[in-house]
Amino acid sequence: MCRMANRAVKKDELGEWRKAIDGLDAKIVRLLGERAECALKIGKIKSKTGAPIFDPKREAVVISRIKKFNKLLPEKSLEAIYREIFSASRAIEKPTPPKGVVSKSENKPSVAPKKGAVAYLGPAGTFSNEAALEIFGPGADLRPCPVFSAVIAEVEKGISEFGVLPIENSVGGSVDLSLDLLNLSLVKIISEKTLEVRPNLVSMAKGLKGIKRLYSHPQPLSQCRNSIAAILPGVEVIETSSTTSAAEKAAKDKNGAAICNLIAAHKYKLNVLRERIEDFTSLTRFVVVSNRETKATGRDKTSIAVTLKNKPGELYRLLGVFNKSGLNLTKIVSRPTPGSSWEYLFFIDFEGHQKDKKPASALKTIGGMGESLKILGSYPREK
Repeated sequence: MCRMANRAVKKDELGEWRKAIDGLDAKIVRLLGERAECALKIGKIKSKTGAPIFDPKREAVVISRIKKFNKLLPEKSLEAIYREIFSASRAIEKPTPPKGVVSKSENKPSVAPKKGAVAYLGPAGTFSNEAALEIFGPGADLRPCPVFSAVIAEVEKGISEFGVLPIENSVGGSVDLSLDLLNLSLVKIISEKTLEVRPNLVSMAKGLKGIKRLYSHPQPLSQCRNSIAAILPGVEVIETSSTTSAAEKAAKDKNGAAICNLIAAHKYKLNVLRERIEDFTSLTRFVVVSNRETKATGRDKTSIAVTLKNKPGELYRLLGVFNKSGLNLTKIVSRPTPGSSWEYLFFIDFEGHQKDKKPASALKTIGGMGESLKILGSYPREK
């Protein structure tokens, strides 16, 4: 508590309050140092036992606990502060890489495995890069990949310990490629994070006149179709592998524009012609994947992929299993099954951990009635 709370107003009141804050800052830094010493010892234990540096269960418990102590700060601000503390702690816990390990590069991931490394759709400046920074913090070893499949491959091969993938958007719907890759991979979802995506229209030009081409990744483009139709009617749209790639191409095209975030716009020295051009407020849900699984926290979510027999009432029976078990579904989408005609794969999210009694029983029943069942992961629920 600030010791000046009951003092009478003085002539140099501002200076006095600042002096009080300086004293509190000194205490905060000292306590952070003590916390860092604990993290260093934890890192040594993890190094011996092989425990993961990133522990979403533990971080979820800490965030939930510290919110109970909060009185004045907005919860999002407090969580952001602690995300930075977690990032700094992981940097301390991470073992020093052996000699000869190739250092990370902005465009080419190192070929040497690194504990704690995070793969994402790059290069730097993409929305996936923003998500990786939000989840792991600026101190993380972030490794850009050219396509989503490369993110999965890096994790499968152990080159990166974690991967970050967008999985659904509040406007554009599910990110089908991510779902398909998760269904075909052995990696598991271990965490989730929802971020507000803020796409902007940028260009080397200083105005809209003369713009003939628009570069964009398909996902943000789907979130801005009405705005683009109004701002640049009839413009030629050229799809790119990432929003950063879109910005890079626009930087080389005097008659081109791009949809990207402000990080990429600043990186390529592009003019921001229109900010926040999404048709509606856009939220994107990202997931963290790993070769490890996450233990139950008591507040979890499970994602599965299931194919059903081509018989009347099968979907009804499937939904009945969840209803009978008292499990709350948070998402259900269908995708055509590759190689099959008019057969579908259902991606389902529900509350609970696969090892909990009710979910475990439901999954056993579903496994017996479906043609296939793939558990994509159980992980701490964000909300």
